[in-house]
Amino acid sequence: MPNSPTTADPPAIEGLDVKVVFIYYFACVTAITALSLSQICHWSLLSPLPYRWGLAVGVIVGAIAAYRNHTQVLAVALPQLSRLEAWLKDNGYQIAETNENLTIYRSPQSWRRGAIILETLGDRRRVYSRAVTIRQLQRDLAEGGL
Repeated sequence: MPNSPTTADPPAIEGLDVKVVFIYYFACVTAITALSLSQICHWSLLSPLPYRWGLAVGVIVGAIAAYRNHTQVLAVALPQLSRLEAWLKDNGYQIAETNENLTIYRSPQSWRRGAIILETLGDRRRVYSRAVTIRQLQRDLAEGGL
């Protein structure tokens, strides 16, 4: 059938956007730094000094956190599925929850590494996790050593 309807993938699950992660870390670190420096250095909170340092530290930490912690998506084809499952097992991830087309994996170090969500789309999978985890997974799958 030349005009048969194609089955489109459902929209991706929304995660933490880079801007949201940056603003969260920026605001928290700026406030904590300004308050801490005002106490440690005996600066008045009416002085601009603690806020200047707080803003500088907040921008740096916010940028690093946004780069590492925003949610990223990786599409995995069927031939790579066995390597993906081996990677999850080798890195200590175990199934924590299962839904009709979602499987959530957690490791004992999830507080540090974050969870991995695997969405089933027929013969393909979408993997959702922190950007740093997805980058490592991409490198390991590309090497083919799994």
